[in-house]
Amino acid sequence: MNMIKKLPLTMAVIAALCPISVLAQEFTQEQIDAIVAKAVDKALAERQAKMDAAVAKKADVVTEPQSAAQSPDMAIPFGIKFTGYARYGAHFQAADQKYVAVDGSYNGASAIGRLGNEGNGGEFQLSKAFKGENGAIWDVNVMIDHWGDEVNLKKAYAGVTNILASNPNAYIWAGRDFHQRPQQGINDYFWMNHDGQGAGVKNFDIGGVQFDVATVAAVESCSPEVMDDEANPSRITCTGGSGTGDKGNYAATSKIHGMKLGPLDLELYANYGFDSKAI
Repeated sequence: MNMIKKLPLTMAVIAALCPISVLAQEFTQEQIDAIVAKAVDKALAERQAKMDAAVAKKADVVTEPQSAAQSPDMAIPFGIKFTGYARYGAHFQAADQKYVAVDGSYNGASAIGRLGNEGNGGEFQLSKAFKGENGAIWDVNVMIDHWGDEVNLKKAYAGVTNILASNPNAYIWAGRDFHQRPQQGINDYFWMNHDGQGAGVKNFDIGGVQFDVATVAAVESCSPEVMDDEANPSRITCTGGSGTGDKGNYAATSKIHGMKLGPLDLELYANYGFDSKAI
């Protein structure tokens, strides 16, 4: 029986289909069928294990585009990851108002409960991860949005993790990014929003909790206005897009997170805002 168990799968199948007299004398047909079935199951299990390992190696774990800090053992995905959303359609106006406003919204714009009577547009992001020979994991992220007459560059930043031997989970980033924007989701109200251009570190381990620190500059933007005193009375100053310079508002931000208190996840913020002589 030991000899039979060591036979390759092909030989075991041949032995089952064309039993010779020696096998017939030593084993019953039921025993031979059981040996063949066991060999087939083992071969299929080994094949499935190899397939699972190959899939896991190629798995794309960049699943949170707005928080690209990755673990040092992440599997680098192939190609470029696309994330985004959009809504485009026709605004049929059956009354004197195109949009329905609800009293009581904290920010005065979005209706409580997000009724869906909102403008057209969307946000679209492309992300790509790389792994260096030294084990450092880099990622590059670019996001554009379309909410007006022009397309705006909302994100353009790069980051790296597994670069500090003493703190491999620390994620160092620089560029333009959505940054520290806690939100009350029911009515789309950001009670803290420090988006802009800057640099910082996320997920720096300080004795079992994570520490984030950064400095960001608000991006200059404009409010569209019709210039009545110009030669062309219908001239619009801009379309409301963002520029590439600093607005003059800055923030030094920090956050301690990863503190578990039973079912609760505690986060502590400490931020400082300041401005330049530009404003």
